Amino acid sequence: MYAIVKDGSITATGSINQLFPNTSFAGGAVNAEFKTAENVKDVVEGTRKDQVYYYVTEGDIELVDGVPTQQYTNTAKRLNDEDAKDADGNQVYVQVQNSDGDWVNSSTKIINQGLKSVMAEQVKDTANKKLASTDWMVIRKYERDVAIPSATATYRAAVITECTRLETAIGNASDVDALATVMAGQNWPTEG
Repeated sequence: MYAIVKDGSITATGSINQLFPNTSFAGGAVNAEFKTAENVKDVVEGTRKDQVYYYVTEGDIELVDGVPTQQYTNTAKRLNDEDAKDADGNQVYVQVQNSDGDWVNSSTKIINQGLKSVMAEQVKDTANKKLASTDWMVIRKYERDVAIPSATATYRAAVITECTRLETAIGNASDVDALATVMAGQNWPTEG
């Protein structure tokens, strides 16, 4: 993506072929001399945050310190769970069918999950998957009193410790960036 910049403002944006439809370039690539002569600059990317944690919407291309920059609006996603509300602000409940066949509200609230709940579930899922390969040893110990190898017991304890550490850190995250830092700092043990 390119922009034509004249007198401190952007006059047009697009591909080279869009900006100069009647011009051909040797080898199909625009050269630096042409770009300089025509005031063409490369558009650079602005700050675009991780879409796991942010809703990212593309904005306009603006000049930032003389450089055409694609702007983005980064809006943090919901951190904590909250009750689901309808357009009038009333609590939304799970619908159930009564004996007459009519749909009515149950007493179960619908909850919109926040990132903390989603990430805590991911951490638990990871721990469960890591433990699954040795669960049979725990069952064998319980059913037949066959000892669990010490390396396996140490590994399983480390998985549980990391899961607990992450769940606590997730719960303590004060904002979306802190939560992203927690999730980037996972330190799961390796089996073996």
